[in-house]
Amino acid sequence: MKYIVLVLFLYSSSLCAQEISPTIQLLRENLNRYNGETKLDSIGYLIENHLAKNNLSGFELQLVLFFQGNYYNQIARTPDAIIALKKSIASKVAGKEADKIYYKSLYILSDLYFTQKKYKDAFYYASLCRDKIPAANNKANEYIGLHLIIGYYYYINYDHKKSMQEFLLAEEAAKKYDPCKLSEVYVKTARIYSRQNRLDKAKETILKSIEIADNCNALENKINAIRTLREMLVEHGEFEAAHKTFEKLDRLVGIEDIKNRNIRIDSFEIANKIKLKEQQNTSLKRINNSKEVKLQQQKVALIVSLIGITLLVILLYSIVVLTRKQRLTNETLKLQKEQIEDKNSELKRLNLLHQKIFSVISHDFKEPITTLKVLLDKEDILKNENKVVSTYIKAISQQLEQSDAMLTSLLDWAKTELITKISNPSKIKLFDVITAARRELLHQLKAKNITIENRVSKEIIIVFNPTVLSIVLRNIISNAIKFSYENSLIIIEYEENEIWVTDFGKGIEQKKRDKLFKKNINPGVGTNMESGFGIGLYLCQELMLKNKGTLDVFNNESEGCTFKIILPK
Repeated sequence: MKYIVLVLFLYSSSLCAQEISPTIQLLRENLNRYNGETKLDSIGYLIENHLAKNNLSGFELQLVLFFQGNYYNQIARTPDAIIALKKSIASKVAGKEADKIYYKSLYILSDLYFTQKKYKDAFYYASLCRDKIPAANNKANEYIGLHLIIGYYYYINYDHKKSMQEFLLAEEAAKKYDPCKLSEVYVKTARIYSRQNRLDKAKETILKSIEIADNCNALENKINAIRTLREMLVEHGEFEAAHKTFEKLDRLVGIEDIKNRNIRIDSFEIANKIKLKEQQNTSLKRINNSKEVKLQQQKVALIVSLIGITLLVILLYSIVVLTRKQRLTNETLKLQKEQIEDKNSELKRLNLLHQKIFSVISHDFKEPITTLKVLLDKEDILKNENKVVSTYIKAISQQLEQSDAMLTSLLDWAKTELITKISNPSKIKLFDVITAARRELLHQLKAKNITIENRVSKEIIIVFNPTVLSIVLRNIISNAIKFSYENSLIIIEYEENEIWVTDFGKGIEQKKRDKLFKKNINPGVGTNMESGFGIGLYLCQELMLKNKGTLDVFNNESEGCTFKIILPK
């Protein structure tokens, strides 16, 4: 089945201009021009060049692959034509014009497989587009070809009824749109008549085919018709008639062979020209690529040199600026260092002075108060028969007690204010620290007959700031004594990094407990009307937080409350 495929380049001129770019429009025009000039090598080069581009849309890729398949078909590269057309089919996109290209590719692919006598593949692709190509004037050749391919497949599979239906559809379209095609149709129809043992009808149909082939100057169709007639005569045993037909066929085949040989020679010359052109193009491309690489390398080297020089200038300038800034900075830092050293010396002097002042207050002022308290608490003075004197002495003793407590808190606060950094923690025997605190508060304990029960094991060693722990313990135990009733008990325990101080006094009100560790909160008066100034617990919490610990407090279920000294882990 002969088909002039390059005319399909012209078919693309009916495509919607909105679906393809100006570049593809130009390609279509050049293909049509080169086709008219029979410059097949230029056609192949143009198609390959466009397929190498990466900016083709889906429809443009489908279209250019379709062009390539037709081009390969024209220069007799059938395997390559089949591959290109299959790629075009696989690249199908949505759209009316894309559908046209798709069905056109299916038809050409079926025709190529039919030419190669791969009838099953030809039938498969023809069936996919059978109902999509109408029997119109501009589609008649394709319509007739499809029905002949499908009908012949049914014929070789002995389904004569379906085969005849397809051939009759092809005959009807050929009579209406392309009478010369009737020659091919009648040859196929005659084969069915022959198989049905209607030899006379088959001969009559073959003669009609030969007549139409002569009128249309279609030598190839005439040879096919005579060859078919000979095969039918042999099948039905008319060997003499078949021999005469063979002589006539041999003469016509000789003429056709000469024609085909000339075509093959022309095709070979075209193929050689195309191959030579491709080699020249490859060589030129290689030379251009080599020049492009060298030019690119020179550009890169120039750019790198300029960047290097620029960076060097920037670097030198930066070094000069940084050196100048560094010199100024060094001078400033030196001046600041001298000022800081002077201030540090002054601060050290002031700290020493403060320490001396507090030492004097601690020994020369606190000591007489403590001594006076001891004297006033002696039994022979307290049992003075003079009730007025006894009342005054008791009042003076309470005032001294409050003054002593206030002075202790102020001294502790002053010590913490003088500490400029957190001291390194050290190992402490907790039992010994509690014993020392009890010893300092012995006078208060005796005044209210309160017992401290130290349940901490003598072997327990903790790691903490000893000065801070001593101040915190003394303040919390003093607070427990203050709010405990006479003849009561204070229990000190240690468990899982927490020191618990539990008393059985009157406890702490909820509204005061929430603000207990805040500044300037008055905790209230003790069970014996002892007063305080609200800085002791605030001071303890600040010290614990500075050393990564904290304090907590809660009322017991029965009476009193419990303070927790939570040490850092």
